[in-house]
Amino acid sequence: MNYQLDLNDRPFKAIRAGTKKIETRVPTSYDATPYEKLVAGDTLTFTNNVTMEVMKVEVLGVRNYPNVRSMLEAEGTRNTLSSGLDINAAVERYNTAFSEYKENIPKYGIYAIEVKVVI
Repeated sequence: MNYQLDLNDRPFKAIRAGTKKIETRVPTSYDATPYEKLVAGDTLTFTNNVTMEVMKVEVLGVRNYPNVRSMLEAEGTRNTLSSGLDINAAVERYNTAFSEYKENIPKYGIYAIEVKVVI
């Protein structure tokens, strides 16, 4: 299955460069992607929401965590973040910068989607 997702410029470039190996997502009212159904072998087509460039990645694995801290501790900040933040700063950012994340992470958890660029 292939899913279409928008991505900000910095994480788009980091995934393209291979420095960001995990895309993280939380179910929200503005994103109908069924993250709980993603499996290895699925593909994601990311559109850079600044340049409109498109990149296709293969899903290598999907893991669900109960909160941001446990996800970052298990997956590592180098693999999950393009910002260079440490764990404490990243937890704060997830809870304040992303609409609905603070309310939805306790309900649905946070998905760590391991990806590899294919195009």
